[in-house]
Amino acid sequence: MRRTVCGALGVSLLALLITACDSGPDEASVAAARSSAYAALTSSSQAAASSSANRPPIPSAAQLDSQIKRALDPSLPDSDRTDLIQDGAAFTNAIPDMYKALHDHPRAIYGVVDPVFDNHDGTLTATMRLDKDGTGEDVRTTIMHFIDVDGKWKISRNDLCGILRSADYTTPACG
Repeated sequence: MRRTVCGALGVSLLALLITACDSGPDEASVAAARSSAYAALTSSSQAAASSSANRPPIPSAAQLDSQIKRALDPSLPDSDRTDLIQDGAAFTNAIPDMYKALHDHPRAIYGVVDPVFDNHDGTLTATMRLDKDGTGEDVRTTIMHFIDVDGKWKISRNDLCGILRSADYTTPACG
């Protein structure tokens, strides 16, 4: 899309330069070049707006943090929990193991922290902070992505596996 806009603007600019090098400006050519550049710019802006209009609103770090904590909440039905994760069905058999990891580290403190970045490609980037023993002595951070899947921001499967690995935990769902 950007290449099309740049190309249209480049052609328009070239037309203006060629016209300026002639004996005098051809007002019709200048007007046509301006019109063409404006049409290309308007078209690309409308396309970008319509593609982002189909995406859910950008959540805050607190909302993403809540989503992660819900995915690990034992009282949530498994189908609701896996629906929060990209390719969540792959984690169905790993849920008991994830609870074991939480049980093995009861003092762990984790959460998504600001800022949250919209990558403008159907993904968000945020930072996950993990204090494995809750003492503040061994704090790890990792970049997380959330992916727009059918109008819902879901935890990236790859990134969830990365978080589990950073907690020294492995599961068959992560390969």
